[in-house]
Amino acid sequence: MKYSLLISGTGGQGVMSAGASLASTAAAIGFSTFVPWYGAAQRGGIAKCTVMLSDKPILSPLPGKCMGMIAMSDDACQKGLSELVPDGLVIRNSSRAKSKIRSGGVYLLDVPADDMAKEIGDIRMANMILIGALLGFTKMLPKEIVVAGLTKKLASKGELVVMANQKALEAGFEWGADMSHVKKLEPKAASNSKYSIEKTTVGEILDTPKLRAIVEKMFPQVLNHPLLETGRTFKFIDAVPYMKDMLKPEDLDNFSDALEEVE
Repeated sequence: MKYSLLISGTGGQGVMSAGASLASTAAAIGFSTFVPWYGAAQRGGIAKCTVMLSDKPILSPLPGKCMGMIAMSDDACQKGLSELVPDGLVIRNSSRAKSKIRSGGVYLLDVPADDMAKEIGDIRMANMILIGALLGFTKMLPKEIVVAGLTKKLASKGELVVMANQKALEAGFEWGADMSHVKKLEPKAASNSKYSIEKTTVGEILDTPKLRAIVEKMFPQVLNHPLLETGRTFKFIDAVPYMKDMLKPEDLDNFSDALEEVE
């Protein structure tokens, strides 16, 4: 058994703690690696880590393309898709991530993790719910082993913290084990469109009257962004995290469709 996982989200959502917890638990019965990427780990930016699990020694902690992704936010989901193998698994926090996955070619497991965490009584448990969903779907680690490892790791933080994490893991495991929550998204057909949010830069959009007109119609507030000129070389999709307070998920979907229709 070998599994490579990308965990990605907004700084402050517990991305690193989720990855470290999973890796340390797996190490108790096999081999694991945990590689944090701190470049954008500040609160509000995109933070990510990779975890590899195996029943044999791991020669390199760098997985290349990952077999699965836990995406805790919309920006993290869209950015992380390019790091997955074909037909990879996306476990998405659907309380926050609602945009259409335009590329397709993945298995999608939507988990309303924030809402489920609120029911438990602590929004911070969303990351553990998503870990539970991964384990419930893949069955890669016995639930009892994970619960025992988690209990040992968190024992110093008190019984209430341990119980909350156990509840979150159990809730996620149950959700992930229900195959009705999983759907296959077929790969998007190759497009001959001249423009797209994945390949068109912010500068091209600003300098091309037809494209700028779409922005002016759909979300004119973006044109007043203080860093707009600085980000001219960014592909539009890479600039989205810096405009997240100005864009709704449906804005991005509608803009993508409109952009690809321009000749």
